[in-house]
Amino acid sequence: MKTAFAKIGSAILASLTIIGISAQAADKIEVKLDSSTEVVVAKDINGIPAKSKLTSTATYEEYALAPVVDGIKKRKDLGWQECSWASAEDDTVHAIQIELSKPQRGGRFQITWAYDIHNEDSGKFWVSRDYVIQVKDKAGDPWNTVIVVKGNQSIVACHALPDTAIGFIRIYQPVGGGHPDRPNIMWVGQVELLD
Repeated sequence: MKTAFAKIGSAILASLTIIGISAQAADKIEVKLDSSTEVVVAKDINGIPAKSKLTSTATYEEYALAPVVDGIKKRKDLGWQECSWASAEDDTVHAIQIELSKPQRGGRFQITWAYDIHNEDSGKFWVSRDYVIQVKDKAGDPWNTVIVVKGNQSIVACHALPDTAIGFIRIYQPVGGGHPDRPNIMWVGQVELLD
């Protein structure tokens, strides 16, 4: 069993090197969360247990973080403030962090990128081209990079998580890693934890 995990770990490290980012560099990225964005999940939703906390980096204008865990599947019928979260549009790292109230092992982390129907760009999914998913067990632990994506074009991204104790999950977009039309914004419709 340890050999299988060692091979998986080696494959992940190799893929990180191929796409031009080392695991150490991805693990040590500085993310500045904005505590005013914090949302506490009231009930189990999107596979995220009740009392889990979500926090993000600064938001764009009047957006809020709550929509990413509202469980609503038909997002196209929602108003612009209800359908997604958008980061501030600046050349910094953007992120969403989830602190789970009940740690888990394994599973999958799914991101549905925002769909915009409310302005001149109506009908567009704002997928992040480049992003990183990290996990850790406890608050004081270092982040462990488990997924690095470059050149994404999928409107729904689903990634396996390691079979280790996970108390925290975060997704971050490096500087300029957003949609080609607006590379300095990260725009998310939903995040989910799946079995």
